[in-house]
Amino acid sequence: MLASVWPANAILLGLLVRHPALSTPTAWTCAALAYLLADLLTGSGLGAAVALNAANLIGVGVGYILFMRLSTEHRHLRRPLAVLYMFSIAVMAGGSASIVGSLAVVHYFGEPASRAVVAWLMTELVNYVVILPVFLAMPGLVDRERIVPAAGVNPWPIVSLVASCAAALLIGGPGAIAFPVPALLWCALTYRLFAVAVLMAIVCMLAQVAVASGALHLGGDRLAEATLISTRLGITLLALGPLTVASIDAARRTLIARLSHAVDYDFLTQCLARAAFMVRASASIEAENRKTPIFAMMLDIDRFKVINDTHGHAAGDRVLQAVARTVRMTLRSDDLFGRLGGEEFAILLVRQAPANADRVAERVLAAIRALGVELENGETLSVTASIGIAERLPAGSGLEAMLSQADRALYVAKAEGRDCIRTFADGTPAADTTVARLDAVRQR
Repeated sequence: MLASVWPANAILLGLLVRHPALSTPTAWTCAALAYLLADLLTGSGLGAAVALNAANLIGVGVGYILFMRLSTEHRHLRRPLAVLYMFSIAVMAGGSASIVGSLAVVHYFGEPASRAVVAWLMTELVNYVVILPVFLAMPGLVDRERIVPAAGVNPWPIVSLVASCAAALLIGGPGAIAFPVPALLWCALTYRLFAVAVLMAIVCMLAQVAVASGALHLGGDRLAEATLISTRLGITLLALGPLTVASIDAARRTLIARLSHAVDYDFLTQCLARAAFMVRASASIEAENRKTPIFAMMLDIDRFKVINDTHGHAAGDRVLQAVARTVRMTLRSDDLFGRLGGEEFAILLVRQAPANADRVAERVLAAIRALGVELENGETLSVTASIGIAERLPAGSGLEAMLSQADRALYVAKAEGRDCIRTFADGTPAADTTVARLDAVRQR
């Protein structure tokens, strides 16, 4: 019964595929010694332990080589055919291990070769298909994808899964192994890929143990060995359906996220594009009450036109990227930062006191001032910027009005020497009365 779930090879392969840096001669040597020591401590002879664990490591090695030939997204089960590829690799890895292992079984235990090959292959295949998806789909430490949707956990698919498993135990019969499939499909359409992989592993391992121990009655008092092997393999293959559905759904989510990012974010600077900034900033303003302090900032890179004319547009692109990256690192995670066009950027600060808003602006300018942009020819370019600030008044100003006021303050900052901050006030000159004077000095 315990041998029906033997996860060592699947765990080792999963760790190596998720962390290829672990695949070093030292790591493989340690794994081989660990396998060998485990067998020796449980009473196996040295010859049998060496032969059997050589088969284990050969299977893991074949699986690792084949997985490394796949793209990263296929290895992480985020492509429509990824589960099929994983199953094919599991068959080849298990087959290579079973060929070597069966020879050892025949020599040391006197089992028939055909029986040894089938038993070894089925055990490897079952454990690879059940356990590998958990490692392959596991989110990384920097992966922000949630295991379940942000709206929260819908418990009903899990409730139906538990109920279907209970029904399988109570009713029994050959068809009982398929009882959880509809609930698993529901889980695959509701939860993230990693959660589905974990649920699949739990259900399949419990089913394997239940069949081997007799807790799940399949219609006979005693099952022939061939029937038991066939049933275990059938349980595993049934798991591929819901897992494929979850993999396709993960691929769809990834594609939608990429399309959304391409629409919402500026390709060059990776900050919010104009339309996305306007929508999100307007929503943030509307979500706050009238007494909440909100500040809009307009930021413009000084003498940007001179940079383009002198060093070329490639240098100008480097400056834009460096400034955008620096500003993002300076702001809080909930501040909004977008590129409105050209060298002009906008920032929205919510729930900041006036003094704090000024400090944020000073910090941004200081970070840009300290920035040295390296050009392709090896030259380092110094950059400065100017900022205009506008605050939403208690009467309630919309985003368009705040940006217009911040832009008027920005013109004043440009006229008064650049690399400085000006705040909109009632006495701030209107933009249309200063444009002619500023054109001579702004030199974007």
